[in-house]
Amino acid sequence: MQTTTQTYLVSVTTEDQYFSFYKTMPTRPTTSKGIKSQNNKIENWTKLQYPDWTEIDIVPAYEATV
Repeated sequence: MQTTTQTYLVSVTTEDQYFSFYKTMPTRPTTSKGIKSQNNKIENWTKLQYPDWTEIDIVPAYEATV
């Protein structure tokens, strides 16, 4: 069975600190529209969790490990 999840490496910079974490989404987008939508969902979730953010960087985990 093929997996349909996608894991992202999310890096957040605040005024005081810098940290990274992995976030897994339930779908793996294949179109450019789907990728943009998925990135927007992750970015908006991150903004809610860390309201004092100054920079958010989202990279698919398979690209971060290369």
